[in-house]
Amino acid sequence: MSDRSFTIVFALVLLIFVGIGVVLLLLPSSFLRYVNNPFQPDTPINRVYMRAVGVYICLFVLLPFSGSTKTSEGFQGNILIALGVSPVILPIFLWILWRYSSLQQVNRRYLAGEPEEPQWELRMSVAFCLLLLTMIVTAFCLGMSGIYPK
Repeated sequence: MSDRSFTIVFALVLLIFVGIGVVLLLLPSSFLRYVNNPFQPDTPINRVYMRAVGVYICLFVLLPFSGSTKTSEGFQGNILIALGVSPVILPIFLWILWRYSSLQQVNRRYLAGEPEEPQWELRMSVAFCLLLLTMIVTAFCLGMSGIYPK
């Protein structure tokens, strides 16, 4: 396989992962409806967990893109660290959401058969996007100040 065809295939695969990550992060209900799995129905709990998977996929896709600029040697190392610690950070973030947000009330309403509030989906999307943005900005700022694995 020549370098040009490898580059094209690699770019297409990364674009597919970007699409999956963004859909999981912003619209997990449409993903759960499209990928019909009887063991994972379209429930509020599964939508929140799919957003966590979306954050992880977005960090995974950001890793090859982070090494594309000359000034980002530290940024790529810090994104790699963020990717490594995200399996620890995401459950802690989910625990905080379950403990201190309206997610418990949404789950109770779902189990009781009551209609969902449309605002909680937007709040969850904003919360997970802010978590991802915080990880990226922290990695960039630490990389630019010279704090990264060498």
